[in-house]
Amino acid sequence: MNVVELCRDLVRIPSLSGAEEGCVALLQDRLRAFDPTVSGRNVFAVRGDGPRTLLLNSHTDTVPASDEWTCDPYAAELRNGRIYGLGANDAKGPLAALTVAFCTARLPAGARLVLAATCEEETGGDGLGALRPELPELDAAVIGEPTALQVCTAQRGMLRVRIRVPGKRAHAARPWQGENAIFKASRDILSLEQIELPERHPILGPPTLQVTVITGGVKVNVVPPECTFEVDARTLPAMDNRTLLERIRAAVQGEVSLISDRFVPVETAASEPIVQAALHAGGAAEPVAFGGVSDLFHVRDVPGIVLGPGRSEQSHAADEWMETDMLERGTEVYRAVVERYFA
Repeated sequence: MNVVELCRDLVRIPSLSGAEEGCVALLQDRLRAFDPTVSGRNVFAVRGDGPRTLLLNSHTDTVPASDEWTCDPYAAELRNGRIYGLGANDAKGPLAALTVAFCTARLPAGARLVLAATCEEETGGDGLGALRPELPELDAAVIGEPTALQVCTAQRGMLRVRIRVPGKRAHAARPWQGENAIFKASRDILSLEQIELPERHPILGPPTLQVTVITGGVKVNVVPPECTFEVDARTLPAMDNRTLLERIRAAVQGEVSLISDRFVPVETAASEPIVQAALHAGGAAEPVAFGGVSDLFHVRDVPGIVLGPGRSEQSHAADEWMETDMLERGTEVYRAVVERYFA
């Protein structure tokens, strides 16, 4: 099985979140020697009989192509040592490399290797979280995402809230008859900017809090009766979602409602065998942090890492690409991780 051609075959199949069936069918065919199981829009296969089990996982879904693309996002054009196409980097390249490593890694007696290609990582839904109960009991996990083959052992949590600030409608020429919700919201926003976040993590760095969306106003000559804004915050093991939510509530006068707090911070100790196997396989001295949120969240009860070929800046970018050299190197690294973990 050629990893470059497998990646290109996957890219040629449109698989926006919620429509991953084509990729599932392709992988089911390529994994037929291992009697794969299809569950919803997920597919998984198992090698070996345990009792020590390692999961290899990545996702088949992609975000939509933006209007900025200058090439066909599904052509999987091979040019200048790169595969151009939607999902080539995030994450069909890592998925292809994991698939080849799954098929070709040497397994000793007592090892069990699971490959799971899952849906809806980009949006949340019926992917790894839903599939997890159907998988064998796990001892460790490798999540395939573009990390430039750096070993990532931690990711921040994610908290999203909406804050509604009520006002009172009036004519803009008689503002004393109303209450300007935008002025009130601006004071809340400035209060959020002043929240102290002194916590630090050795590789994740500080928590973050950003106002990212604001909506308010009726028309230019009307005092706005309401303003809402949304906050994206990224949390740490020492500054979890609940703690930061409490600080937000204490800082503002508006009505705070929770959009999402299910993604909590995840961290795997560098001393864990899966981390040591990955560091040795890639020739790295120390692990780093994963910059976003990944399906590592769904296996947070076991030691896990995020690792894969590709570059984070290419994720969701127009004219997305994957270097073929890195893709082939990624396959070798994944295979070495498996073999060292079970050694």
